[in-house]
Amino acid sequence: MSRSDLAPWLRAHRARIRRARRTRRAQVLALALLSGASLTTSLRAHADWATAAGCAALTGIGGTTFVLWLSRTWAVVTVCGPSMEPAYRDGDRVLVRRSPTLRRGQVVVVEQGAGRYAGQRRPLSAVAGAVAVADRAWLIKRVAAVPGDPVPPEAGPALAELAGSRVPEGALVLFGDNTAVSVDSRTLGFFPHNRILGVVVRPLPAPRRP
Repeated sequence: MSRSDLAPWLRAHRARIRRARRTRRAQVLALALLSGASLTTSLRAHADWATAAGCAALTGIGGTTFVLWLSRTWAVVTVCGPSMEPAYRDGDRVLVRRSPTLRRGQVVVVEQGAGRYAGQRRPLSAVAGAVAVADRAWLIKRVAAVPGDPVPPEAGPALAELAGSRVPEGALVLFGDNTAVSVDSRTLGFFPHNRILGVVVRPLPAPRRP
């Protein structure tokens, strides 16, 4: 993909991400509310209202805490675009483990942006919840080199002068599997490690259609 095609692609990708953010916020809120409401209904059949209300309040807090913990450890991301075909296709959902430890060959989710992310918000906190994650735009790519590895010779024009030298600390070389359309280190250069959301663990089943 040429630089002239990059701006329209980014606009379309951001529009898809905004739709995914709204869905994610609704899912997190619904799960937290459901955990408290379901136990309230069950307890009312076996205890007086005061006991049920007290237990429901505690369960609501516990359920919300669990949801927050879950969202800070795992994330579900929907693949947008064909850049990782054939491994992952447009519309696939993947489970992401929010781990800072990366190895070559892993598929990762990285915050969308170019170069040094000039003018963008601060990197997302490692303990940020699902709502904060959904408020950012993400890309899915494969790790080609980590700090200390040689810069791959196929890194393209953005890193051509650095081919064979070592990847610096805090930087990554990321490629899409579908090289014909992927926007990655070949055109954007190094990706900052602190913009990584996590490692793709596995694909998820497609949601059932009504």
